[in-house]
Amino acid sequence: MNRLRAVILGLFAAAWVATTPAQASAMAPESGGSASASFSTDKGGSSKSSGGKFDWPELVVGGNAISFQGPLQIGIAGYLPKARFAFQYDRQIRRSHWIHVGAAFLADRGNWDNFRMDSCGLEMGTGTCDKGGVFGFDLYAGYAYKFYLEKHPYVVPIVRGTIGFSYFGLPKVGGGDSDREQSRTHSWTLNIRPGGGVRVFPWSQLGFGADINLPLGFLVHTDVPLAGDEDKQGQFLFGIEILPLIVEYRF
Repeated sequence: MNRLRAVILGLFAAAWVATTPAQASAMAPESGGSASASFSTDKGGSSKSSGGKFDWPELVVGGNAISFQGPLQIGIAGYLPKARFAFQYDRQIRRSHWIHVGAAFLADRGNWDNFRMDSCGLEMGTGTCDKGGVFGFDLYAGYAYKFYLEKHPYVVPIVRGTIGFSYFGLPKVGGGDSDREQSRTHSWTLNIRPGGGVRVFPWSQLGFGADINLPLGFLVHTDVPLAGDEDKQGQFLFGIEILPLIVEYRF
């Protein structure tokens, strides 16, 4: 029995030795040279080669990302504060599938005319109807598909869908209903934002890019006239987020 086992092991060893050169030839680069590859859960995959036409590109892969995004949004139908500065966290679910959450600071300066109101609403009272500051916040979450371009892996096109909630107070914020520049006190919006963009990674973990998103939903305004009850009004919202200043770090 031991002798039979030794014969079988010897045959397997001989077959392995005989096929090793063929396997090495099949796995070698097309025109000679050498190649190596590695993968890290922190920095993704990378590979190098030398000689001939065979060349493995560096892979831009990461399971987490944080980014700063700004600076502009415009309300085409309905009012949105113009300045928008956001911080976003992305998490890779599987391959090109990512989810993201973010928070943004909103700011603007304007008066009732900028807010698309018919009038100031306080002309006969204590309001001055002058311009003032607008401040608010935006919370959002969504899904993104990030493409991998085999020949240009450092360029990452993105398409996404996001749902967001925004709240902003109109001048004067923090002064109370009796100390303001117009009858409207604050507004909020719930919207969806289809959009997309691109990232360019000069380094494997640090990239720059631009996004364009289209907020689509509704606005709810709260007006408090000097003599009267609080009044809420609904309005259709359609806008555009123009975000050409994006810095993204993957880790």
